[in-house]
Amino acid sequence: MDIWKHGTHIDLWSFVHLLSGALLALGFYGLGFNFVLAAGISMILLIVWEVFEWAVRIIESSVNVAVDVGIGILGFGVGAYWHYVLEEPYNASAFSVLLFVTLGMALWGFIDFHFRGYR
Repeated sequence: MDIWKHGTHIDLWSFVHLLSGALLALGFYGLGFNFVLAAGISMILLIVWEVFEWAVRIIESSVNVAVDVGIGILGFGVGAYWHYVLEEPYNASAFSVLLFVTLGMALWGFIDFHFRGYR
């Protein structure tokens, strides 16, 4: 089964983008950034990630790129709601687990891309 195959707009990479957004929210909250600054920097980083994908020749449709950024923003929104609205305290263990899972999935996807190519 080819689970990393790119779907029309939603695929396993969507989960990586969702986790990335949540990771950004948690990280910026832990660093003491206010919501507006955290949201602005996160949006820039999510867009820069898509530019990176393009630079390493992962070429996607513009709609797919927009959906990826949107899903990342959704992930940020969930993480931001949890911390900035509900005022849940920063948890370094949760950040570490989220970082490990996000990076692990991204690495898995990039290794798959390297050996199978874009599909």
